[in-house]
Amino acid sequence: MDTRVYIIILAVVFLLLLVSLFILIKKFFHSPHSESAATNETNEESSDHSGKNLRENFRVPLEDVYCFVEFLDVENEELKPKFFNGTMKNISAGGVKVVCNHEYPILDDLKIKIRFTLRDSMFILKGRLVRKETYPEKNKFGYGVQFTSLFDEERELLYQILNRMVIEKKREKLVGN
Repeated sequence: MDTRVYIIILAVVFLLLLVSLFILIKKFFHSPHSESAATNETNEESSDHSGKNLRENFRVPLEDVYCFVEFLDVENEELKPKFFNGTMKNISAGGVKVVCNHEYPILDDLKIKIRFTLRDSMFILKGRLVRKETYPEKNKFGYGVQFTSLFDEERELLYQILNRMVIEKKREKLVGN
């Protein structure tokens, strides 16, 4: 064979290896935790004073999504009642904001279980309360919940649903304009 043929074969093999390596690296670094195009939307709650988003996951605003929350620390006398119905205001693959009519203290390692349905998928997830907000309306309190133990399948399903919701919302904006 001619030397040119060997050089062409080597160049093609080298390019195939580079493309394969690029695909493997992209798959390795792309996970449900990574940011997507939807993360470009900033949220006042999730940014510091410089406007930089401090959350690991993008948040999707919700309307009238009801949930049931129960405390797993049933021995604590401050937690009355031990469960409540709430409304989820926004959600990400890492947590949710819940509004309810009950005031609870924010204690270290206050564990909860939250049940909700999103796009015909039922979720029962464990988490912990990390933040409390008070509202001007009497007896309205918001709680930031960080999910603590999601299985990979649950996280992937939640991430896919949230991505679909963001895409649908962007389509609605485009069609509406």
